[in-house]
Amino acid sequence: MPLSLTPLDPGRFDDWRSATRERLIALRQDSGMLVGDDAVVQADAFLDQLLSDGAETQTSVILSIRDGDRELGTVWLASISGILMILDLSFAGRPTVSQQDALFTALVEMGRGHGVDRLSISVYATDAASRSFIDGRGFACASIQMLLEPLPDRDRRPRVGVEPMTAARYPSFAAASEAAFAEELAASGRYSIDDARVESHRQMVQELPDGVETKGQELFTAAVDGEEVGILWVGLRTRGGRPHAFILDIEVAESQRRKGYGRELMLAAERVARDHGADSVGLHVFGFNTGAIALYESLGYRRVEERHLLTL
Repeated sequence: MPLSLTPLDPGRFDDWRSATRERLIALRQDSGMLVGDDAVVQADAFLDQLLSDGAETQTSVILSIRDGDRELGTVWLASISGILMILDLSFAGRPTVSQQDALFTALVEMGRGHGVDRLSISVYATDAASRSFIDGRGFACASIQMLLEPLPDRDRRPRVGVEPMTAARYPSFAAASEAAFAEELAASGRYSIDDARVESHRQMVQELPDGVETKGQELFTAAVDGEEVGILWVGLRTRGGRPHAFILDIEVAESQRRKGYGRELMLAAERVARDHGADSVGLHVFGFNTGAIALYESLGYRRVEERHLLTL
């Protein structure tokens, strides 16, 4: 019999939710994406938001993956903004390539049947099953979460001067940062340009409600011989109850690129982290930004989670 996708028996929902919760927590912890109770809190919030009505939630569907009489696993799906999102993919054992092919075909047909134009899945660093499922099937990496931990001991004199951003400089920075992020969101394939602009503005307001004076946000300009060469924005977070720094924006002026200033700004972010007692730095980068990814990996950052998209 061919592989089939059938709705999960409602009587199994509680057991499935419990097992999925443990799986989501473990993926976040084992990959290094989150630490300790942070992973528990995030997984619970994720489940509560996307399964607000339990088994009756209309915006989600949980399917049993069956090959004849044998259940191979389950897949949890939701359709959001024209994207069929694979929220969780769990196999009871290791599926064969032909079974993966059949599942892939079934999901693509399901997406097309529901009028969506993209298929999305997040893959954590330790999730070998999901990685195997997407490899060689046309998915493109849309975005990556990266982590540097612990901070390395770099005995190096800075080549650029990094100073707190002034209130006078802030408005032009905010406008440029918001516009650039919207363009990147759209280029990643996750949003239309109009939706990307809305999302970029939402995040800017959320992160910087008080502009340059916002508590927990460190904004800098970098200069060489009195000329501005770039900007750096670091958000102060916690990770496992300890200070953690997250790079929200880093930009080298177009006329100043290919001079090593991007690396200098990244090293400046490490110094900001240390100044605030942090021993880890995180960042998000879009998959198409291969130059930035290469820079970050050369500095020791590792991938902890990736989002992949397939255009149907």
